[in-house]
Amino acid sequence: MRRLLLGLVLAAACAAPAEAPMGADARAARSAHADHASTLTAAQRAAVAQVRAATARFHDLATADAAGYTAQYPAGCARSDAGAQGIHYLNPGLVDATIELLRPELVMYEPGPNGQMQLVGVDYVVPFDAWEGDAAPTLLGMPFMRNEPLGVWALHIWAWRPNPSGMFAMWNPDVSCARAE
Repeated sequence: MRRLLLGLVLAAACAAPAEAPMGADARAARSAHADHASTLTAAQRAAVAQVRAATARFHDLATADAAGYTAQYPAGCARSDAGAQGIHYLNPGLVDATIELLRPELVMYEPGPNGQMQLVGVDYVVPFDAWEGDAAPTLLGMPFMRNEPLGVWALHIWAWRPNPSGMFAMWNPDVSCARAE
């Protein structure tokens, strides 16, 4: 386990308020998010609200860094044809077989203008070699997905950016890496 954690860290190449003012596009996206959120169970909606409360302070990247989210992993801005995930910051001390709703292993940011980073969601990971179950780990009734290249089970919660693909989807078409350096 420590070797995997060290590998994660070595492989890493590298104050907005919780409720920022919104323009018309953001209000429309929030409304669409609320419509999609209605497909969540009451327990899932409550848990996502708890995640938002627990991670609101990480809108400030310096605060996330001070809390241990120091390693960019994987390096760069993650994107695909299905959307993007943004730039991930890992807290190496949280990478193990334990899944804690209010302590995600990674926080995800969308690069913005002038190097600003906007918190868009969180990512939970469990290394393959740390997981002892026959089935995928789950959180809030959602199974984690296998991420073969990184050797982890992973689950996203798009707590801070509406995702038309779903609250727990791997990729978000409303997140962009266009401003990544």
